[in-house]
Amino acid sequence: MISKTRLGTLVAAVVLGVIGVTGLAQQAIRQPANHPQAEIARSAVSRLDAGESPGAVIPAAKVDIARSTDPFVIVVDGQRAVLASSASLDGEVVLPPPGVFDYVRSHGEDQITWQPAAGVRSWIVVDAFRGGFVIAGRSPADGEAAGYLLMFWGSLAALGLAAVSAVGVFVLR
Repeated sequence: MISKTRLGTLVAAVVLGVIGVTGLAQQAIRQPANHPQAEIARSAVSRLDAGESPGAVIPAAKVDIARSTDPFVIVVDGQRAVLASSASLDGEVVLPPPGVFDYVRSHGEDQITWQPAAGVRSWIVVDAFRGGFVIAGRSPADGEAAGYLLMFWGSLAALGLAAVSAVGVFVLR
């Protein structure tokens, strides 16, 4: 019979292992969250402040943000009128809520997860340039899939370790 102390230690070790794996998976998901959007947004801001046109700083490829994981760029003026965009949702350019632009206006760059429609999410970076704002984003689908896979295998490994530990407790008794 396994003692309550050993069983408690085993359960605690498994729980801590699963929590650790979950934490690592969350970091694996969020670490690359704003890459390459942050670099794209900063580059676009620099180019716009240097006098380039909004159309020159957006990618040539058009992106349907409901279907693609490719990065996109939207440039708007100070009143949030679209100047140029490589992104659309159902054929329309969509923008984050006005509060995002208010925050960027007073605090600088903002990095957020944005949900413009049910089932559609984007990791976006919003930054200001002299004439307005740049929104650079991409779908989190690739990063989240890798993180969830890591979480699955890590949790499976923690459960396997628990099973081996339980067998070890019985054998060493």
